[in-house]
Amino acid sequence: MLDIYTNPELYDAIHNGINSDNKMITHYAKKCNGPVLELAAGTGRLAKYIIDLELPYTGIDTSKEFINKAKSRFGDHGKFKIDNMQNFVHKNSYNFIFIGFNSFLHNLTDDEANNCLTSINKHLTNDGIFFLSSFIPDPIFLYQGDDLHPATPFFSYKTKRCRIMEKNTYQEESQINHITWTLEVDGILSTEIYSFKQRMIYPHMMDIMLNENEFVIKEKFGDWDHSPLDEFSPLQIYICKKTE
Repeated sequence: MLDIYTNPELYDAIHNGINSDNKMITHYAKKCNGPVLELAAGTGRLAKYIIDLELPYTGIDTSKEFINKAKSRFGDHGKFKIDNMQNFVHKNSYNFIFIGFNSFLHNLTDDEANNCLTSINKHLTNDGIFFLSSFIPDPIFLYQGDDLHPATPFFSYKTKRCRIMEKNTYQEESQINHITWTLEVDGILSTEIYSFKQRMIYPHMMDIMLNENEFVIKEKFGDWDHSPLDEFSPLQIYICKKTE
């Protein structure tokens, strides 16, 4: 099994063109006016939103390959460094800290999630905003069986027509979803097989975690159009401040 987080070229090809989160993230970034910290910054897709606003930006990620890609992409615009979102220690505080695109789900245990939120709280200014977004677990996704099925639309990768074929195994007790991606190239399954894990967190669980780590939820949305979070929402998007 390969690690998708060591292949920035494939990762970027899969996510090329995704920008539905642009307006909301830039809205709150402008409201806070920097400095900005992004956790699990990856190759810099979301960083571009902040850098284009000319706000001071720092992005951290545990993937050396992703951080190097982001550095080569943005040069002196923004700071990117290898760091862990669960226990980072910076000299600076930030007016806006965000973790987008389901990256919080890589905290696989309560301890990891709480350590991440504790580190965020320590680095957020008193008037700052913490922004978190992830999908809401869908039983159809969790219990879809062992058969491979398309997980992405077709995309271009190394001049080939590709897509990701996916299967998963969900462990109810740990709430961890084990996901396997197989790259299909020009209609043929390749030998490139990637695996990763995500902790499934439902909104009521997220509410408790945020409250226990001294955050106040100021706004909560169910999609990027600012619709309220309800039983039909695909996403959980939180706008938080520190408990006074």
